[in-house]
Amino acid sequence: MGVGLTITLVGMLVVFCFLALLVVCSRLMSALIVKFFPEAEESQAPVKRSAGSPEADIAVAIAAVKAFTKS
Repeated sequence: MGVGLTITLVGMLVVFCFLALLVVCSRLMSALIVKFFPEAEESQAPVKRSAGSPEADIAVAIAAVKAFTKS
């Protein structure tokens, strides 16, 4: 009984240490990637809408739903 408990505790400790190391490595990699490869800032151009009426937008949405539900 004592040997089984020892093996169980050692196995759980090994798994815990491995998972802790995995978390530390993931956070370190994430920090390094953000530091050395930052995302480029995109300029946000204003969204241009067509001069369509709201009724036309609703008609397009209804047609899309009907086309999708036919298949």
